[in-house]
Amino acid sequence: MENGLVRVAALVALAVLAAGCGDKSLSQRTGSAVSGAATDFLSGLGEGVDQKMEMALELDPSMNASGLTVTLGKGRGLASNRASIYVVSNAPFNGTLMAKAQDKDGREIGRATADVELENDDAKYVDFQFDDQMDGNLVRKYLISVR
Repeated sequence: MENGLVRVAALVALAVLAAGCGDKSLSQRTGSAVSGAATDFLSGLGEGVDQKMEMALELDPSMNASGLTVTLGKGRGLASNRASIYVVSNAPFNGTLMAKAQDKDGREIGRATADVELENDDAKYVDFQFDDQMDGNLVRKYLISVR
């Protein structure tokens, strides 16, 4: 708690120094500086969470052969056994996609499938639900293919 108070006091002192001169009162400049620092902190936090949730993907050639590409893949939370990918189609597709989860050594530690139907020039998120026993913290990469 005391460490937190020291940080707040330091932030306020820094904000007062950064506020500079101008027509605004000291309290207005300080409030603006603190507000800006808080906004920057929260924006950075959100970007960090997004980057942490992004996952490494490897697409099997069967995806391209079926007219499918993936532009984004994200885990669904810490230690989650769910993953989501954004699939874009260049041709109609009605079939099953498979995701294989791999650990840091390239060993398969989970497998899930999802039925997908896309029109030509269509796109949507596809969710994969892995077995409850799979530990999402161990996943380093997902291999995506057409089954």
